[in-house]
Amino acid sequence: MERVGIIGPADDPQVIAVRRSLRDRGVTPELLDLSSFPGRLKLSLRAGQPFAENVALDSVGTWYVRSLPLPLPFFPPAEGADEFHLDDLRRSYAAGRERRSFLSGFVAAMERQGARLVNPPSAMAQHFRKPEQLTAMADAGVPVPRTLITNDPDAVLAFAGDIGGPVVYKPVAGGGMCRRMTEAHYAPERLARLAGAPVIFQAEVPGRNIRVYLVNGRVVAGYEIVADRLDYRGAETDVRPTALTADEEMACVRAAEACAMSFTGIDLRRPDDGEFAVLECNPSPMFATVERRTGASRVSEALAEALVTVPVTA
Repeated sequence: MERVGIIGPADDPQVIAVRRSLRDRGVTPELLDLSSFPGRLKLSLRAGQPFAENVALDSVGTWYVRSLPLPLPFFPPAEGADEFHLDDLRRSYAAGRERRSFLSGFVAAMERQGARLVNPPSAMAQHFRKPEQLTAMADAGVPVPRTLITNDPDAVLAFAGDIGGPVVYKPVAGGGMCRRMTEAHYAPERLARLAGAPVIFQAEVPGRNIRVYLVNGRVVAGYEIVADRLDYRGAETDVRPTALTADEEMACVRAAEACAMSFTGIDLRRPDDGEFAVLECNPSPMFATVERRTGASRVSEALAEALVTVPVTA
């Protein structure tokens, strides 16, 4: 059995759940918390080979990548900010950019040295590349909502007219809430804000929220998540297991394959009548809260089993 590692903070609930499942299998995983770099964690790249202080990287064959450092947002300085403040802001932004650049190269070097990453940085980057992910799923025959991504107010008005029903909007790079367009959002002064950044607009798919977890192309758990608002995150009132239809399962398998994710949490909407739609594939989904509420460790158990099982190659 090869050694296993986890990239992420020790206090992350998902990390805790997977470590517990690994230990139940007699495996004590190596832990690499990149969030402590550069203050406490010392890392080096020597001739392209990664080294981490007190972590035997070359002895670990497979890593569960729970988290990688997020892109650092740039907040424009307040009007009238003094030069000292501006210099401090520039230095902070530049330092964050240097950290991200190094860590991206560091984790890529781990993969280049032969480590199996679940999921690799190329898949993790889809957190911030929603347009590419939606296109990849649609090209694979996965049903996705009708979508417009634009900074053009006229295009938004034309799209809403074509939809003829509720429209939702969300950030292009993810992270923010999905919200429903109201009459006030179509006012010229509101749409003019698109001059600052583009936005994803989609036809709202009515129905129930379904979260599906896949490991190595196999559905390991499906849950209906009940919430009293459009975006259920942080507003869950109930979580209950649900069976998928054959079409839903096939769509989820195709979506995971199209997004090149060996582990994913897929969100779909299931209408009471009509066609379901896949909303997104999450390359590092949260599952600890679902397991706590349902009392079943189906996701962490399946993920731990996948981490300790070396894939058979042709």
